[in-house]
Amino acid sequence: MPPAESVRHTSRPASPAYWTRATDWTWLALLAALTAGLAIWVVGKFSHPLSDGNDTDQFEYVGYFFGKNLSFWPFPRLNLINNQTFYPYGTNNVFLDWGFERDYWYTFCSKLFGGPGPYLQPYYVYSLTITAVGTYWLLRPLSGSLRAFLAGLILSVFNFYALYKFPVHMNVCVGHWTVLCIVATYRLLWMMLHRQAVSLPYALGWVWLHVLVLGQELGYVAGFALTFTTLTIPVAAVALYQWGKLLPNWRHAFGHYVHEEYQTRKAVSWLLLGCILFTLWLYVPLTLQIAFTAWRADYGAVPETRAWSHPVRLLLPYLPGLDSFAMSYQHWLHDTFESYGQGSPGLYLVVLGAVGLWQTHRSVLLWLPVVLMLLLCLSYHPILFPTLKLFPWFSFNRHGGRASLIYPVLFTLLALPVRWSDSRNARWAVCCLGLLMLTEWTHGLRTRLQIPLDTVSDDVLRYCATIRRQPGVAVLDFPFCTVGADGVGAPEGLCPYYDQQNAIFTFRRFYDKSGVGQYFGRLPPAEIQPFLRDGWPRLLAPGRTFTAQDWQFLDRFLRQNDFAGINLYPDLLTPAQLAGFYQRYGPPIAETRFPAAGRVVFIPVHSKASTGNN
Repeated sequence: MPPAESVRHTSRPASPAYWTRATDWTWLALLAALTAGLAIWVVGKFSHPLSDGNDTDQFEYVGYFFGKNLSFWPFPRLNLINNQTFYPYGTNNVFLDWGFERDYWYTFCSKLFGGPGPYLQPYYVYSLTITAVGTYWLLRPLSGSLRAFLAGLILSVFNFYALYKFPVHMNVCVGHWTVLCIVATYRLLWMMLHRQAVSLPYALGWVWLHVLVLGQELGYVAGFALTFTTLTIPVAAVALYQWGKLLPNWRHAFGHYVHEEYQTRKAVSWLLLGCILFTLWLYVPLTLQIAFTAWRADYGAVPETRAWSHPVRLLLPYLPGLDSFAMSYQHWLHDTFESYGQGSPGLYLVVLGAVGLWQTHRSVLLWLPVVLMLLLCLSYHPILFPTLKLFPWFSFNRHGGRASLIYPVLFTLLALPVRWSDSRNARWAVCCLGLLMLTEWTHGLRTRLQIPLDTVSDDVLRYCATIRRQPGVAVLDFPFCTVGADGVGAPEGLCPYYDQQNAIFTFRRFYDKSGVGQYFGRLPPAEIQPFLRDGWPRLLAPGRTFTAQDWQFLDRFLRQNDFAGINLYPDLLTPAQLAGFYQRYGPPIAETRFPAAGRVVFIPVHSKASTGNN
């Protein structure tokens, strides 16, 4: 029988610290399960790769290009200038929609599992779950478990602007590290202002987050975290100065504290330092390569896009008949409406943020970086008032509405300190705001669930497998589309069927051959000069009757450049054009339907291109 003291010890209730840790893990597990479950529900389909014949296809294609052109020695580097597209002329692929973490994910999965995917649907679920869990972990010491739990949901599955951007604009809806970097920077400032010691692991984790953001979209997503930190640093410096005046011999105290932290948390500190160095190696060389290559590009006289978002959109609620699905409000606001939720984090959150700012208006140093960031984003106009372009990472930001991704973050931070009294009016206000929040959550989520996810069909994959087996290094889409989102290529006649064909080049990720046309976010005019020199606008002109010289040009082009065949789009050709292709190159050996582009047939020409009829 054990001694009485042992019995008394085992029956002693657990310590408060134990219960606190257990409660935290319970909240975290519940939040992770709820967020992942809702994210899986929103995505819906996990059996095939993403594809809608439009922007959705772009991001898998970037992952395909990334994996095909990435080398690691002595550091990661991309082969950006090649003729895998704009074949056989070649081009600079710097203006693809990079998201290095997403692209590494796609490359790793494609190497590990093989086949076409799906790979990006699980990545999106991971992104939302990391956002929710990380937000809770960072904010719980500041606001308590319940508020941190709600904040995790708001910044992940109930950030409706980001939720509706998936998968069409996946480059600007995946922002987990950016969100967490902003939240971590706010917490760091809060700790300084409240005279709380910052642990060495937290400081290293904060640095690591700033490296991790480089793995997200550079021109729209990563820049918001870097901007918020830039705005916070002067405020933090003031806080440190005030703190230092209250602490005698602060240099000695600081050195002693860092030494003690290192001795007690040596393993964690070295692990975080290793993570920082490894992530620097993964992302910084690629970031510098893309940035310097893009800045050297010559745009000539290409006009800048005037895409902006009216600040009044902050007040739009997610309510039936009032949200931007019911009305775009563009008729009254005269701005550029791009997608659902633009400019609006939710009316309930704006109200809470305003109340929090009013209650903490004397704590200027705490809310100043948040408000400055909000003002920079709300006032941004690419031409008339380019506030964000004060920062080099926003050099290519052409749409002010995409700052909507971080509005929920900023208003959540403003709302954190809200205090409620026990008065009857306060209880009514809490009930009304809670009801508004639940109504907006329900309506926004239900509306999003009604939008089906588009994925590639088995028939398209079989068609592409047929092309993959053919001899030859390239495929000619006819007609093809060579265009930039900035408009280059369209007036020159290089993309006569933009709506149908802007994404057809992405299907080469399934058949792995070079292509002639491509869509880029930006396209320097010099890159399309070879197409203009060879007269492609004339050949691509809708309804054109080909002359003997036209056919001879095509024969020579196909024969000299080792083409496997032609993807022919019958719905975009006249009967005479279609008959001419069949007569000259023979019947197709495969047929399918590409999303948006419609019917497509493949004609092998590797040994058929000649100067005479077949």
